[in-house]
Amino acid sequence: MIKKQFYKRLRHELGRKWKSIRSVTDWTVALYIIIPAFIFMGIYYRSLWINELSMEEIIYFGLGLLAFYLVTYTRGVRSFFEQADSLFLISYPAHMQKLIQYGMTYTFIRIAITNVVVVVVAMLPVLMKSIGVTKIQVVLFWLFFTLFRCMLSLLTRYIHVRVGKGWLLWIIKNVIFSISLSFLGMSLFLIYKNPFYSILCISLVVFLIIALIKEKLNYRNSFFKEVEKEKEESMRWMSGIMQVGGHAAKPSSSNKKPWMFPRSKKFLGKKTDDRIVESFLKEFFRTSSARIFYIQIVCISAISIVMSPRWIAAIILAFALFAISRYARDYWAEFAKKCFFIYIVMKANYYC
Repeated sequence: MIKKQFYKRLRHELGRKWKSIRSVTDWTVALYIIIPAFIFMGIYYRSLWINELSMEEIIYFGLGLLAFYLVTYTRGVRSFFEQADSLFLISYPAHMQKLIQYGMTYTFIRIAITNVVVVVVAMLPVLMKSIGVTKIQVVLFWLFFTLFRCMLSLLTRYIHVRVGKGWLLWIIKNVIFSISLSFLGMSLFLIYKNPFYSILCISLVVFLIIALIKEKLNYRNSFFKEVEKEKEESMRWMSGIMQVGGHAAKPSSSNKKPWMFPRSKKFLGKKTDDRIVESFLKEFFRTSSARIFYIQIVCISAISIVMSPRWIAAIILAFALFAISRYARDYWAEFAKKCFFIYIVMKANYYC
């Protein structure tokens, strides 16, 4: 019964993710952007094995691994709880624990697969050609990094559920991030120097995983916070795809005085077209979600373009322009429905 319920919820979530991907990619996007990007990545990966890697390329791969760690740090272990499951809390506690176990198994398998792609495939030329690690050390790196990420996903969810929100959560998250990053770097260095250190590092991580699993199964006092985090976790990946794909949030209709351009005057002219463009730009940058999206895309793209080879920089620039144009187009569709825009257009047509 619980196994079928778990598979049903997992299929539903994966179906939502697939629909979100289909909503932002069509055959033209796949033909002109995605497929060429994979071809270029394959050519570049082959060149890593043929040619000697420069120090800059090694640094880029190290920064990429750090970026991967930053992105996955906040991902907590899944439990697939829903609000309606509160009916089972008293009557069927064993069923709820079984659902938690299925969710943890799914999370650990997902982490293991992504680590195969990152450690065994992407980082393999750097590890074996430049650093000079053996095949056994590569397997130990993958095993330790997989167990470490499993432990971190359990710890992250435990902190979010038990601590709550506010400054205390922010401080604890940053402290844990610094400690975990230092522990990861030190452990990988020790495994590189002597593979026997992997027994000590892996044993410590396994001990922490067992302790956190016991706390995870004791869900009674934190069920509703767990449900809240499950909603955020299930929608995070999909909301990111929708945002990059150009599904912008609706412009705000609040009457509060904006902090950006609070007393700005007209700077594009008095013509109707200029006023419309100026109003759209101000509305776009006054909306927090649009402003944050634009800043993130510009900063990440600028850093990547400066630090990457020219052909990779061209792909990054194309993706950045595509993401901004899709987002702005969707935002314009919402902006065109505002009464202010309709009034200006009607007034211009009347005088014409």
